[in-house]
Amino acid sequence: MFYSTKMAVDTHNAAWAALVPFANAVAAFKGTILAIEAEVAKQGVDLEGYAMDKATRKEKMIDKTLVIANKAYAYAEDNGNAVLREKMDVSRSDLGTPRDAVVAQKCQAVHDEANAVAASLVAYGVAAGDLTDLQTLINDYEAVISAPRTAITVRKGATEAIETLIKDGTAILTNRMDKLMVDFKTSHPDFYQEYFDARIVVNTGAKGGDEPPAPPVP
Repeated sequence: MFYSTKMAVDTHNAAWAALVPFANAVAAFKGTILAIEAEVAKQGVDLEGYAMDKATRKEKMIDKTLVIANKAYAYAEDNGNAVLREKMDVSRSDLGTPRDAVVAQKCQAVHDEANAVAASLVAYGVAAGDLTDLQTLINDYEAVISAPRTAITVRKGATEAIETLIKDGTAILTNRMDKLMVDFKTSHPDFYQEYFDARIVVNTGAKGGDEPPAPPVP
């Protein structure tokens, strides 16, 4: 209905352009439509994309963690460090099955333990850059964990905003533009008819058909 009404108004711009109050109402109405479109765009956030991104980052983080853990395990075994060996005894299932936040914590624990003996791990193929890369992967994964939740919040806020904007736009039509249309009933009857035809709200659940808002009484 908003778009139909906007089209009728735009088609007959010459009829109302000089009537300042009506022109101001039209500007406000169009501004409301733009605001609704912006909120609708927020509703269209693709949560599947977030899920795929999270899965990809998780896999990379786990892969890097296992590489470092296995090399640190070998170091611990060679040096009789039973405590470190147990901490580095992790598998893909250990890292892949817990909740998202727990996975990140487990990978962080491997990083921190390996970092504590970083100098000794160089001989086992773990460079300082490897530990830095793992930390980056952990940070990236933690950042994306909250992304879907944030997106859902944004979508919920957008839905609520749209409801408010629709009420605002309807109020502009009902309380301002509808009231001023009486000036065009005689001077621009085509505009008058098209405007109120456009103002019909299609409601498929209603009984007895649709009715346009009652034109103001002259």
